Formats: sequence, C-alpha cells, structure tokens
Amino acid sequence: MIENINSVDHHIFMKEALKEAEVAGKRGDRPIGSVIVHNGEIIARGSNSIETTDSNVAHAETTTIYKATSYLRTHARECIIYSTVEPCVMCLSTIVMANIRNVVFAVEDKYMNMKPFIESNPYIKQRVHHYIGGVLEEESVKILKKYSPESAEVVLNGHNK
Repeated sequence: MIENINSVDHHIFMKEALKEAEVAGKRGDRPIGSVIVHNGEIIARGSNSIETTDSNVAHAETTTIYKATSYLRTHARECIIYSTVEPCVMCLSTIVMANIRNVVFAVEDKYMNMKPFIESNPYIKQRVHHYIGGVLEEESVKILKKYSPESAEVVLNGHNK
C-alpha cells in the first residue's frame, strides 16, 4: 500500500503518460497514454491503439496493464496507474481486477461520467483507494484537440457535436 500518495509528484509521471498520448496521436490512434508506477519507477507504459490494432479493447490503460501482468501479480496494490483521460468503465474495471488501487488522470471524461458509477458500485468504491483527477489537464486537452478534435469534444463536453 502507498503510505502517502500526496507526497508523490504526479506531474513527473503524467508527463510520461502525455508522451505516450503523443505517440498514439502521431500513429493515428486516439491520443490517450498511460503509465504504471511502482516505488517511483515506471514499470509499464502504453497508449490507445484501437485504430492501429483494429481492437476496441486496446485502450491505453488495458495495454499498459497487459504489459505488466506478471509484475502486478505481486505489486499491484502499491502501484499507481496514470492516464491522460479518466478511465472508462472497461478500463476502470480492468484496473480494479488487476488489483491496482491508485488512479491518477488528467482529464475528466464527461461522456463516461464515471463518478456516479464509482459511487453506486460498492465493490469498485472499496477497491479504488485514491482517484485523483486534474493532473496536467491543460496539457492533455491540448494533445486531445491536436490529434482528435472529435474525441476531445466527446470527452470535454459529454457529447458529439
């Protein structure tokens, strides 16, 4: 378990997730990136690859978790997952089932509207110990708008134009 998540400099690790988002955007995927951190070290990184892999489940968080599955079997509870956009229903459920208890994200996803989902689900609410948003939000919004204005519209305003 993380003793004091507030003593962690989340900006350092979110900058790394933003680099992954930039890679995804340049590749033609949704510009969303993620990293998993354990004891101040990045153990896995990933990005959205829905378009380039032709898989609707290739979200940034799921690809990052998949890269760290063996490590997470032992250390998940002490890890923090960073994502440039708030995890969706699938990703948050995967995070919970991977036993990661700490989530930090940049931009709240107003389309997914996850807060009511978390609040209404005792199992998820109990398993997610820290859920911190707004870390380097402006930088993430800039990348979203640059590479995928349509996705930015949905995430930021909760709907398509």
